[in-house]
Amino acid sequence: MMKKIILLIAFSFSLSYLMAQDGDVIALYVQQKKFDKAKEEVDKMVNNPKLKEKDKPTALLWEMYVYGQLYSDSAVGPQNPDADVVALDAFNQYQQIDPSLKQMKEGNFSNGLSSIYNGYIVRGNEYWKNKTWDSAFKYFSKAERLGQVLIDSKLTQSTSSIDTTMVLFTGVAAQNSKQIDSAAKYYARLADLKITGEDYESIYQFLIQYYMDKKDDASFKKYLALAKELYPNNNATWSQYEMSNMTANASLPELLQKYEQEAAAGSLDEQKIVGYAEAFATNDSAQTKSLDSAQRVQMKLAAARAYAKAFDVTNGANGLYAFGAGYYYHYAFETLDDRYHSYTGESAPLKAKRDEIAKEEGIYADSSAQWLEKAFTVLSAKQDRERLETANLNHTVNYLAQIYLWKRDRTKFDGNSADYDKYDALYKKYDELFNTFK
Repeated sequence: MMKKIILLIAFSFSLSYLMAQDGDVIALYVQQKKFDKAKEEVDKMVNNPKLKEKDKPTALLWEMYVYGQLYSDSAVGPQNPDADVVALDAFNQYQQIDPSLKQMKEGNFSNGLSSIYNGYIVRGNEYWKNKTWDSAFKYFSKAERLGQVLIDSKLTQSTSSIDTTMVLFTGVAAQNSKQIDSAAKYYARLADLKITGEDYESIYQFLIQYYMDKKDDASFKKYLALAKELYPNNNATWSQYEMSNMTANASLPELLQKYEQEAAAGSLDEQKIVGYAEAFATNDSAQTKSLDSAQRVQMKLAAARAYAKAFDVTNGANGLYAFGAGYYYHYAFETLDDRYHSYTGESAPLKAKRDEIAKEEGIYADSSAQWLEKAFTVLSAKQDRERLETANLNHTVNYLAQIYLWKRDRTKFDGNSADYDKYDALYKKYDELFNTFK
């Protein structure tokens, strides 16, 4: 009986000894890049019917290690496209036996997972270079998930809670392959950690637009607030998003009411004022279809007042704001002029109606001229005008010529003939300047 026990102990010891020897052989084959032989040895080890439960973790670790190296090797990896599946399955089985991964860490087997991780990145990079975005996303997302395992299991020296670069590239690949919902999930992981830097600003823009399109107001406001906090120097962009969201979810009368409330509270900055002005000036049929003609004019006048306020807020530095104010007062002036000419006839009621319209017309003509004169002063003095500024400078003198021609001709009806020469001179001054600015 004693002899039998001794023989069993000896057999058990010899099997463990052979396992150790097999591991050395496998490691040597991997070092020599003799992957076929390494794979052959590890397959024999794992499939050995006499493999004991206590030796199974070691066998699984070797399987993970060899197949991981096989997958990542540039020479034989392409011929073994499913080696990663085998390696990861071995890891999952091992992890169930040893959740602490103690043997894996002590035996430096984690290189097997790292090799798969690198293999995914290499494949993803190739597809990225060729702009095959869906395949790039496939491999980058695999790398990201495995990288998270490495981080969570403390199998890497990284102290970060996520692999920020990998998450970013995976999100970009998803976005470029039109997998927008997936891109949002990856970007949100970065934004929720307040990851910042030049490379990451665009993800906040993406998330803001994404949730605005989804009409998820809570998430929209969350990421807008983060963007404002992390990138305060880009406040103009964040204000534009804020205004876009507001205009998409409110009627023009509601926007006007909100603008007046904010203006009264003194909470408007330049960008928000301009945002409101642009909203009031919209010709979008979806926004204006519920407005009658008088309400549409009122919206244009609200735009004029907002642009005027923006000009004052910037201390008169932006000639385009003055032009915006003058242009929309001119819109009201032209609208009334069309109405004026619609009342044809010489009856007393028709004449009275024309006189009434002309009186109101004069108010908007004066307001338009006031702001267009300011636009002319600022824009004509600017030496390095942009194309839009030059175009609007030519529009400015054209509208001024129209206004002063109208005011000149009105002197014949209003009994102010003494002003005829003054307005005629102003008309000729601006008419001669039209299209002279290049």
